Amino acid sequence: MLYAKIVVGLPVSGTFDYVVPEAFVKTIKPGSRVWINFGTRRIVGYVVALAKKSQVKDLKPVLELIDKYPLLDKKILLLTGKIADYYCCSWGEAIETALPEALRKGKKIG
Repeated sequence: MLYAKIVVGLPVSGTFDYVVPEAFVKTIKPGSRVWINFGTRRIVGYVVALAKKSQVKDLKPVLELIDKYPLLDKKILLLTGKIADYYCCSWGEAIETALPEALRKGKKIG
């Protein structure tokens, strides 16, 4: 089983683990945008890593992969991680400041 480490554009620290459904295993990559259930809301999340194991039980699945290819490359993920540390914001908030509003809201590219 594959797990996605996901950050969200909210003032919450850390990553959240989600189960990657079999249909997305070959296409999901770090930098991908995904639709997830977060609490009672459906929001856009950003995959920052993938893992074969998770310490958390009863995880929710990734609902949908938004783009065919990752929107964010390794350099942007590294930069936004450093921005989050420097400005004391969440990694997801830092990613969202680097994106146009349409992409933050889950609009598909192309």
